[in-house]
Amino acid sequence: MQQSIQVRKNNLIRKSMKKIILITLIFFFTFNKSAIRKQDLHNIIKGYIEYISKKRKVNPKNGILVLAFHDETKEKGEYSVDIAFFDPKVMKNMKYNHVYTFEGYKLILPDNECKAIQKMFKKISYENFNQAEIEVDYEVESWHIVFNKIDEINFLSPSVISGCMKSILKSKNLKFSDTYKDVSYSSPDCSKFTPAKQSP
Repeated sequence: MQQSIQVRKNNLIRKSMKKIILITLIFFFTFNKSAIRKQDLHNIIKGYIEYISKKRKVNPKNGILVLAFHDETKEKGEYSVDIAFFDPKVMKNMKYNHVYTFEGYKLILPDNECKAIQKMFKKISYENFNQAEIEVDYEVESWHIVFNKIDEINFLSPSVISGCMKSILKSKNLKFSDTYKDVSYSSPDCSKFTPAKQSP
């Protein structure tokens, strides 16, 4: 009798252990998918706004922040972030489900499937910014940033302003990997990429 009770106890313990292991594995694979930290992402956007604002004045009504998060290189554990201002007058067929606000600007996440990213911003009323009637060849000033699996930056683009981008991002406590390579022809002096102040 006692042996039978002990056997049942052992079976229950084994089943419980299997459940614990299964839950642990689900938690690991769910939450260890490449995803940027909220503070890092906010600092990237702030840095981009800072850079653009030194070049030109951006009207929040005409400047929509478009943010894209890519996790296409899972085998390397890498992910990337793209950020740019778009004018609704040249936007057409851009797919997004929600509108958010950040630092007084409206922000959208086109084709975003990462719910963790959505939770990093305050949602506001939806608006359709696709105001262009025809496709417009519109050149935007964007930033492209690639991170490794330990949330360190290992690539910046456009390369011509990568030195400036790096100086801004480092000032906002973004970390760079040991394998990051500076571009020799890109100056860290951001004043080279902003309009000179006119004398009064």
